[in-house]
Amino acid sequence: MASFESRLINAVIAKRERLGLSIRALAAVVGISFSSLARMERGEGQPDNNSKVRLIEWLGEDAADLADEFERVALVHFRAMKNVQSGTVHALLRAASCLKMEFGQNDGAAEATQTAPEHEPYPELSKDQLEAIAAKFREDLGIGPQDRLESLKLEVESVRVIRLTKSDCIDQRTMSRLRDEACSEWSAMSVPLDRQMESWAVLLNDCHTQERQRVTLLEEYWHILMGHKLTKVARIADAYGRTYDNAEEHDAYYLASASLLPKKAVQEAVAKGVPAAKVAKRFGTSPELVEYRIKRLGLWREHVGKKVALAEN
Repeated sequence: MASFESRLINAVIAKRERLGLSIRALAAVVGISFSSLARMERGEGQPDNNSKVRLIEWLGEDAADLADEFERVALVHFRAMKNVQSGTVHALLRAASCLKMEFGQNDGAAEATQTAPEHEPYPELSKDQLEAIAAKFREDLGIGPQDRLESLKLEVESVRVIRLTKSDCIDQRTMSRLRDEACSEWSAMSVPLDRQMESWAVLLNDCHTQERQRVTLLEEYWHILMGHKLTKVARIADAYGRTYDNAEEHDAYYLASASLLPKKAVQEAVAKGVPAAKVAKRFGTSPELVEYRIKRLGLWREHVGKKVALAEN
């Protein structure tokens, strides 16, 4: 009998050709690189667990014959490496179950993780729109364009934040995996606590620096406040994989960085030649985040002082 991977790729090829899609077009739809998908179809490479989940989700009913080896087990948000290890995903799922039991609304929230409301295609937001959303957020908090946002003190209605090392409900095996072995693999996870997905628990990896935690927590808040789709986590045989939406991850990170580092303050700092490290210290972020903001605002040339001129004839 053909392997699960071979049957999966054959089903993908059959549906892609039936729909008249090129490999490149399908790659854009499922979020797998063109070169990786092309290798899979040629039989020169195997999909990893995250790619398997994406392909099965795209196949829909065409994946019926593969159902015995695929089980969707949760819908959550979590901030982690794109290719986070299966064991770490499993540990996060155990932590999610614990949080639902301790803080859930007893309305079947555990069962609600198996399905989620249908979403319209995610609207592409321009840089100006994202900047305006972040500016309005700071305005609603009553802080000026030069003020520091203490995001770890921020309270969002119906969102409870639990620090990993301060949690009483996570068992020792799960704690050990998430705190020690996999500390660098993940940053946070948001878990819906009711069917309506109005109440949330955010598990924050407090093994990371304060600077990283500040932007991580804001990312999770923005996923919730923007109504982003939940990450679909599935078990394939004995391993775990997840979906990954690049557009939503980008927007949440952009909004978090713009909330912490307001546009006007960054522009003025660049104009005055203030080093990124000094700006970072002032706003409680990392220098890398400051440089990200400078680049996204199109100010890198000014920041590094690259002069330009037209050559004389």
